[in-house]
This record gives sequence, C-alpha cells and structure tokens, in this order.
Amino acid sequence: SSSSSSSSSSSSPLSAAIWRRTVASGTVIQTVREAFREAINLREARLVEPMYLVDLQCNDQVLRRLYAVIGRRRGRIISEDLKEGTQIFVVRCYLPVEKSFGFASSLRGRTSGMASPQLVFSHWETILEDPFFVPLTEEEKEEFGEGANLRVHNLARQLVDDVRRRKGLKVEEHIVEHAEKQRTLARKK
Repeated sequence: SSSSSSSSSSSSPLSAAIWRRTVASGTVIQTVREAFREAINLREARLVEPMYLVDLQCNDQVLRRLYAVIGRRRGRIISEDLKEGTQIFVVRCYLPVEKSFGFASSLRGRTSGMASPQLVFSHWETILEDPFFVPLTEEEKEEFGEGANLRVHNLARQLVDDVRRRKGLKVEEHIVEHAEKQRTLARKK
C-alpha cells in the first residue's frame, strides 16, 4: 500500500510539469484554435445583422408614403395602432441598422415632415442565406441560376460586397454578362 501511494504522489508532480510545459509551449491554444476553425468550417457561413426597433407617429394621410420608405429600406412592420380619439397612427417596425443612415431625413421628406422616427437598438438577426453559396448540382443550377445572376438575389452576399466596397477591398463582380462583340459596319464609298 505504501508503494502505491508513493507512485501516485510521484506521478503527480511529473504530470504537472508536463502540463506546464504543454501549456507554455502553446499547443493547447493551437489545438483549441484548430478545433474552432474546424467547427466553423463544418457549418455553413451565416451573417448576423443589427436591427433597430423604430417607433413612428403619423396621420392617415401619409401612412402609405411611410410604408413605402420603410419597405424600400428592408423594414418589417410589427404593429400599427390608431391612437384613441385621434387620427394618428403609431407604427412599430424593425429596420436594419445599415439601412438607417439617412432614414429620418428621407422619411420627413416623403411625408412632408408629418412623420418622425425614434430608433432604438433591438436585436441581432441572422440572415439565413449563405454569403458564399455557389450552385453545384444540376438542381441547384436550375433553381438558382448560375454566376453573377445569383449575387443579385443573395442578400448576405450583397452585404459582404457592400462592406468590401466601402473598405476599398476587391469585390468579385462581372461588369458585362453574356457580351458579344459589336461590329461597326464601314460604308464603302
């Protein structure tokens, strides 16, 4: 029994020394980094977008124009209530932070100053589209199309490209699609 207690006590300082050397050499950090990278690569990429909760008050005369401004900026109406005894509507909606720049001035301009917003951060919303999606199978190519046409309909890809343009980074875009050489017919005199 004394030999077993001495062997367990002697292995403890040795394993502690090995542990210190392993941690000091950075292999744990490297292993964790590789594990995270592998876990991220297993899942499809998704973006999250910050959203504002917008409270708006306007009368019924400009309600349609208010909806047009919200819709143009990818806003989502949550509720629309009429204040009792008045003709004032209280509209609540979610608006992406990226689309909120110039929102107040645009709204006031379209509604002749009869609507004013109050924006408060609400939540982060996951964009369900993969920003790096490329159709590979015949079914996907038939359903989504091929090439640059796909970028037009992929919101996540558009957001990534907009950020890259704003930062002055390279953006993969095709300026001309399905181009044919144009010939100028010369007139013989």
